[in-house]
Amino acid sequence: MSRNTRDACLPAAEPAMIDSLRGMAGKLEILLMRTADRDGVGVPAVPLGADGEWALVPLTDEIVAAILGDADETEAVDGFYDLTAGIAEWARQRSVHGDVAYAHVEFFAGTGFHAAVAWRAGAVAWGPVFTANATGEAEDHYEIVGRDDMAVNALLRWLGVDRGDAFDEFAAVGLDRHRWTDGWAADVTR
Repeated sequence: MSRNTRDACLPAAEPAMIDSLRGMAGKLEILLMRTADRDGVGVPAVPLGADGEWALVPLTDEIVAAILGDADETEAVDGFYDLTAGIAEWARQRSVHGDVAYAHVEFFAGTGFHAAVAWRAGAVAWGPVFTANATGEAEDHYEIVGRDDMAVNALLRWLGVDRGDAFDEFAAVGLDRHRWTDGWAADVTR
């Protein structure tokens, strides 16, 4: 039975990146939440932004295992390459304490895609949004857009990030610091 993408993110009952990766490669899969809402979560995170307002949870195999425990919920949510039903459900449950967002970014030689969704108060509140900056970079449900409208920039604006003098919202919170999920994992704190 096929579920539509938005329903798959609900409970079961539920850029700078473009320019900084020109000629390079990167794959980033993360959860974002406000640092104040992270208390008691028990998973490693990296403070983001000049004031540390945001916490980034790099979704490495080890961190995903810590989040899911014994749960075997590895089926991808419709529309996403890597967001699993288990991670989506965990994010949905955590969102009753504050916004939780999922982002997946892949780039190679300046072209690539973003996929993002956010939960608030136990439900999908933004997205999912799928964007690419060139044709042929992702499946047909990805919309071709410019840097400012890439999914992660749009998500960060929705979350209240002001890019100020930064190149874009992605850079404003410091997501341009690492190009790979494992790079963020090396920076985690408990």
